[in-house]
Amino acid sequence: MHLQLVLYGALVFGLLTSLEGDCLKIIGGKEVAPHSKPYMAYLSIGCGAALIKEDWVLTAAHCFRLGEVAVLGAHSIKKNEKQQQMLQVKGVFMYPKYNCLTKQNDLMLMQLEKPATLNKQVSLLSLPSSGDDVSPGTRCNVAGWGTTSFMGKMSDTLREVNVTVIDRKLCNTNSYYNGLISKSMLCAGDKIGGKDSCGGDSGGPLICDGVYRGIVSFGADCGLATKPGVYTLLTDKYLKWIQDTISA
Repeated sequence: MHLQLVLYGALVFGLLTSLEGDCLKIIGGKEVAPHSKPYMAYLSIGCGAALIKEDWVLTAAHCFRLGEVAVLGAHSIKKNEKQQQMLQVKGVFMYPKYNCLTKQNDLMLMQLEKPATLNKQVSLLSLPSSGDDVSPGTRCNVAGWGTTSFMGKMSDTLREVNVTVIDRKLCNTNSYYNGLISKSMLCAGDKIGGKDSCGGDSGGPLICDGVYRGIVSFGADCGLATKPGVYTLLTDKYLKWIQDTISA
């Protein structure tokens, strides 16, 4: 395996100029019961992640930064909670074909400096057994410490919102994302808007019917019915890459 570094210097035209891949937040949700999502990790760059192995977290590739720290077992990111485990990231592995312009293949593995101590507040999120597509209308859940309003401040505590998967054909129409959504992406939101993962939630897991199905990737503004959150779908090719990387 080798470190994959992506330089962020390109100009993005058209629709991509309004995409908020670096800053997705929970809109229209609620605070979770403390430590009820023990697989959640907070990255010091201001992203979310999921603990999938004692010393590995899975997040979005656009959350890359050197010198990253992963905080496990957190409910509040502003308080020094005794349940928290702060672990330095020692290795960063982007999916080899990540495209920072189109957000294609927006996933990344981070290896921690040492294994986490698993307990009631820190536990693993199982990867799906297969990379099945998620049917339109499926109810999903997403959580994070992102802002709760457009251009607002980060949430101190972990919040969640329920969203509904939107048909990919609809999400690719002109009024939505105009052909940007690939088969390895999911759109999920609310038909009347107001519920979204949209600054600080990037990289967090999308859970559909109890199964880890996606990674928060990007959006445009927040909570708009025609600009739902976009997620990297955990396809079979991604799952194979993940397993090969964390098993090497």
